[in-house]
Formats: sequence, C-alpha cells, structure tokens
Amino acid sequence: MSAYQDPVAEYGGWFARVVAYIIDGLVSSLLTAPAYIALLAGPKHIVACNLDGYSYCRQPTGASIGLAIVLGLAGIIVFFVMYSKKVGNNGQSWGHKAMGIRVVDAKSGAVIGPARAIGRYFAMIISAIPCYLGFLWPLWDVRKQTFHDKIVGTVVLKA
Repeated sequence: MSAYQDPVAEYGGWFARVVAYIIDGLVSSLLTAPAYIALLAGPKHIVACNLDGYSYCRQPTGASIGLAIVLGLAGIIVFFVMYSKKVGNNGQSWGHKAMGIRVVDAKSGAVIGPARAIGRYFAMIISAIPCYLGFLWPLWDVRKQTFHDKIVGTVVLKA
C-alpha cells in the first residue's frame, strides 16, 4: 500500500482543522436556526407546570413542534448535501476553504467523492468516542491524520 507523497504538498495543521470544524459548525447552525426560531417564536399554549395547580408554563403547540422538526430536518439534509458536494467534489468545505486546507485521497491525492465525504463526516463520531482522542491524533501523527481520516483513507493538505 503506497501512500500519496506529493513532494510539494504540506499536510494541514491541527489548528487550521479545528477552526475549519468550528466554521462548518456555524454554517450548520445557520441552516438549522429556523427550527429553533419556530420553537421559540411559534404559538404556545398554557399548561400547569406543577401539581399544585397554581403554576403555569407556556409550551410550544404541536404545530410549532412539527414545524421545528420539518425545518430542522431540512436544514440537516441541506447541510449534508452541500457538505458532501463541496468536500467530495473539490476537497473543501466552507471551513476548509477559509483555512486554506483540502481533503484528498491518501493514496492518489484525488478528490474523494460525495459518498466518501459523508462517510468521513460520520466517521468523526468514532474520532470523538475515546474522549476526542481521534481529533487530537494529528498532533503527533506523521501524516497529521485523525481517526476518521485513517478510516476512510484521506489526508488533509494545505491548499
């Protein structure tokens, strides 16, 4: 198994990757914000909060909850479609682009495709399970790979 070795390319640093994750998280938050707004600003009904019968609370109606679920799911789907196309087709999400890094295949240096980009995204769960150790791995790994990079066979290079 030969690894991709571009003599000119440098691996993307840990700090740049962390900031890229934060930027992508902000984009995701913006896409799902309408769901939270629907819960906070949508219609509410008054219900008894305690058994004493004297305390009342305002809770979202079923319509507000339903709208929030639909908007939240739509935001998540839009994020994943956009993320998979951006990372899969050109190697850069919004955060990667802002930080000047890109995701490529570890063997060929080519883009990884949308399906593999989504697989890489979900593999981040495995990087997080052991106390986020998988995200810290690039600090001492020779190729600066996280667990999810190793799982799907990618590296992050400076663009």
